[in-house]
Amino acid sequence: MSDHPYLRVQPPQSALSSADTDLLDRYVAHLQRRGHTASTTKDYCKAVVHFLQWHHIAAPVLATAFSTETVRVFLDEHLPACRCITPVVRSRKSVRAALNQLLSMTCQPRVIHRDIPPPAAIEASVIAFDAYLRDVCGLAVQTRRGRCREARQFLADLFGAGPLIVDHITPSVLIDYVTDRTCGARGPTATALVGALRSYLRFLRFDGALVDNLEGAIPSPARWSLAALPPALDDEQLARFWAVFDRNTATGKRDYAMARCLADMALRCHEVAQLDLEAIDWRGGVLTLAHNKVRRVDRLPLPASTGESLVDYLRYGRPASSSRALFVYHRAPLGQAVAVTTVRGAIRRAFQRAELPWSGTHVLRHTAARRMLQGGCSIKEIADVLRHRSIDTTAIYTKVDLPQLTCVAQPWPEEWS
Repeated sequence: MSDHPYLRVQPPQSALSSADTDLLDRYVAHLQRRGHTASTTKDYCKAVVHFLQWHHIAAPVLATAFSTETVRVFLDEHLPACRCITPVVRSRKSVRAALNQLLSMTCQPRVIHRDIPPPAAIEASVIAFDAYLRDVCGLAVQTRRGRCREARQFLADLFGAGPLIVDHITPSVLIDYVTDRTCGARGPTATALVGALRSYLRFLRFDGALVDNLEGAIPSPARWSLAALPPALDDEQLARFWAVFDRNTATGKRDYAMARCLADMALRCHEVAQLDLEAIDWRGGVLTLAHNKVRRVDRLPLPASTGESLVDYLRYGRPASSSRALFVYHRAPLGQAVAVTTVRGAIRRAFQRAELPWSGTHVLRHTAARRMLQGGCSIKEIADVLRHRSIDTTAIYTKVDLPQLTCVAQPWPEEWS
């Protein structure tokens, strides 16, 4: 019987062969290199032992060695009906995560999580649509991802698990779908949906699957130019926002530095996640953006407050890592570049702690524009920092400069003449 330290809570029938013990030792070392906590490592090891016990019994029946396919069979067939003697891990999410790490360690494909796999015809059409957006339209990854998501949902709602019949896409179908989806939606959400559907219809005509020009059948959402005020933090709210970051911890230093990039330099969320160490010219005080929305290289001045937060993080917070990413994970996968969701999550939690009514990172971009305007910057200068292709996009910020608007407002007559 194995006396592996991570298996001491297992029942007697969890005895492992020497080969299994060696595999588990390698597995533990793999998790420790990734920065998993001791409790997570223990839970993952229990899940792996559960799988190994099952595999010893099932392998002769399956006639296959340990592989991605056997893991999938374990998850889909054994786990839902598991009657193994406790304690065993039966949570599909936890077991899948544990076994995916085992597959990664042995250089095998991971099991991808997907609750309901889309029909093959729909997925094939979306994949071809993505290639069209990339190769023909030249769109960036973030834009393509959003349009493909909307196209996939439209096709799933229309065809379900049945065949994809393009002739069933009619003007009435499009009008009903857009009307239902945009009911109560904000202007930007409705505009994104309409743009994605029109783009997908153009792809179908480009691909020869659709003859009629149906883009015009999609109703345009009512959205008046310069109608809405972009949300932004005032000085008191911004002070509350900065105060909630615990800059005595490594994670707090990282999150504060990411927030500074958003609020001081008006960076987009994915631009912050993709910053690398080579992006900063410390002597010149310049930040170079090579991974931006319009896929061009931009150089922005690095404010002193942002630079100080980055220096504090790099010196006293960032863990040792071979990655050249500026912002990295402080937990497993330790030292790897953060994802966009990490940036969004850090800002969302900060807003919650500060008891502010927002959750999105774009509020900080609007705040940066408002502060520049109130600091005397021209609309052209603000447009350059925000990297807007049209100055009309920046004109909306003139509506939030209340001190300047007060100066040009006419006094209200106290009595009629």
